[in-house]
Amino acid sequence: MRHLLASSMFAVLLMANPAAAGGDCGAACYKRVHHPPVYGTVAETVEVRPARTVARHIPPVYGSTHETVVIRPAQHVQRVIPAQYHTVAETVMVAPARKVWQVTRDGWGREIGCWVTVPAQYATQHRQVMVSPERVVYDTIPAVHGTRERTVLVRPGYVSHETIPGEYATRHRHVQVSPGYSGWQRLH
Repeated sequence: MRHLLASSMFAVLLMANPAAAGGDCGAACYKRVHHPPVYGTVAETVEVRPARTVARHIPPVYGSTHETVVIRPAQHVQRVIPAQYHTVAETVMVAPARKVWQVTRDGWGREIGCWVTVPAQYATQHRQVMVSPERVVYDTIPAVHGTRERTVLVRPGYVSHETIPGEYATRHRHVQVSPGYSGWQRLH
C-alpha cells in the first residue's frame, strides 16, 4: 500500500511541474490550467410601461341669460273721427213787413178804413252746422316687451391631451463576466 501511495504522489508531481519531476523543459515550459467561467449579477433599468398620451374630453359649459324680447311690436292704428256738428238757432223772417187795408167800426157804428202796417214776422229756426270735418288720425300703440330665459354657451368643449411618463424598474440578471478557459499556460 505504501508503494501505491508513493507512485500516486510521483504522478501528481509529474503533472504539477514537469521540471520539478526531473524533466527538462528548456526555456518554454507549460502547465495545464482550467478556469471556470465567472458569473455576476447586473442591475439594469428597464421600461415597464411606455409613456403614453391620454385624451380627456372636457364637455362644454352652458348657462342661462335673461333677455328682453318684443312680444308685440308697436302698431299704428288708423282712427276715423267723424265730422262734428252743432245745432244753431237763427231768427228768420217768415213774412216781411207790409201794409194792409183794415176796416173797423168806430163807436157810432161807422166803417172806418185805413192802411195799417203789419210788422215783419220772425221765427226761430234750428239748423245743423259743421264745426269740424271728418278726419283720420293715427294712434301709436307702443310695443309690448317681455323677458325670456335663454340657454347660452359659456365655454365650448375641448380635448385635453395629457402625457403620462413611462414607468421604469431596476431588474437584476445573471450574466457571464468572463468565459471559462481550459488550456496550457506558460510557466514563469
